Amino acid sequence: MPLHLLVKYPRMGSITTPFFYNTIAMKTLITLLSSVALLTTTTFAQTASTQPEAAPYKPRIIKDFGLYIGINGVSGSGADQFGLRPLGSRFVALSWRRQLPLGDKPGGLRIGIGPELAWNNFMFDNNQRLIENQNPITNRSESILVNETRNLKRSKLTTLQGNIPLLLMFGPSDGVTFGIGAYAGIRLDSYTKVKPSGGETSRDHGAYNTTSLRWGLTAEAAWNESTGLFVRYEPSTTLFKAGQGPNVNIWSVGIRL
Repeated sequence: MPLHLLVKYPRMGSITTPFFYNTIAMKTLITLLSSVALLTTTTFAQTASTQPEAAPYKPRIIKDFGLYIGINGVSGSGADQFGLRPLGSRFVALSWRRQLPLGDKPGGLRIGIGPELAWNNFMFDNNQRLIENQNPITNRSESILVNETRNLKRSKLTTLQGNIPLLLMFGPSDGVTFGIGAYAGIRLDSYTKVKPSGGETSRDHGAYNTTSLRWGLTAEAAWNESTGLFVRYEPSTTLFKAGQGPNVNIWSVGIRL
């Protein structure tokens, strides 16, 4: 009998048939998973290579319009002559500032500069009124505060000044930014406004011996380069010319919008 007829092959349903088919299925699954992994890797690599790179930062000039609202006060040897109403002595300014970058990194040092219109209002208390009086000894005009016998509902001095502030600014645009510097300006207008109780309001424009040129120091802190706080002080220039009015220096504090 031929030898190959003596070899017994497994039949369908024998114990070796499931092992045979399981081996084929395992190889097929491994091949399928390898194909999927290769396809995924290729797709990811193509996506990463086609994704555009972030544009480099380019320094630019920033327009920075601001509205300042605060209160005024005075210091100096003549401050006792000023009885001011704190809430009525308001400071208002409009600023057309530009921020000039000094480097090529975001949040770096910047120069803040631009024109500004600033109003200093000094609301007098205790029925005081500011007048000009000729001093017979010095033969010069002097601005003095006098007490009115009538009841005054409102009595104030207002000065309008054109300023050029110059600040060194630093801090990220999406965080807290700081600025410190100085400003200088020229008086554009000044007037007194008096309103007696039950009477008509009178407004008289004039220099009232106020200083024509003033300068001061300023500091600011803002969030997101928008709403913030400010403080100003004029240490060397006085509200009135020397010897022609109370010897007072101006300070202002408030918010910037």
